Amino acid sequence: MRYIVLFGVALVLGVVIAILDVSEPLGFILSMLVIVILSTYLFVYPIYWEKNVKKIESYLVKRRKNPMFKLYYGMGNRIDQDVKEATDVLLRKYKQPARQALFKTLHALYEDDILRVKSDVDEIQPPQYKAYYKAIVAVEEGNLDKAKELGKQIKSEWMKHALASGIAKKAGNHDEYVAEIQKAYEKTRGLQRYVIYKQYEKDLK
Repeated sequence: MRYIVLFGVALVLGVVIAILDVSEPLGFILSMLVIVILSTYLFVYPIYWEKNVKKIESYLVKRRKNPMFKLYYGMGNRIDQDVKEATDVLLRKYKQPARQALFKTLHALYEDDILRVKSDVDEIQPPQYKAYYKAIVAVEEGNLDKAKELGKQIKSEWMKHALASGIAKKAGNHDEYVAEIQKAYEKTRGLQRYVIYKQYEKDLK
């Protein structure tokens, strides 16, 4: 449907430019500008900037053949087979150690296997992502001081609040835990917003 919309807009735009007798160079520039903007909205916006969780999920459902989208949808809906299949495909496709480590870590966290997380986390890049996942391990092991110290290396606002929520939950502070999850959710957009919503759906309502 998005390709049909894009084609329709391009067709209408061509007719309008012809009717207005816009010069060829200017017409080409205007056409390309409109198409780039529309393409960004139709194909990129849902991934990075969309706030409506239902729209994000609809986008993922239609694109589950893509292993990355299949992974996000599977994690969000606890579909073990989707998560495993998508992870296997991504590991075969991306051979860089940092990406391999990230996909393995995500899969291990999904399965609550902290030992596996610890075995791969040192390879994760960039540094703030490494610090974030190391902090998650520290929380799970009950080392909250270490988690807080690692949290100082994190610049991403949603990561800071997500980590703070984990620390609060481990410390038994339910109100702070819920408040921090709400803040993490509000700081996210696109796929990350979707995953946080699905993971903490009960606490966000």
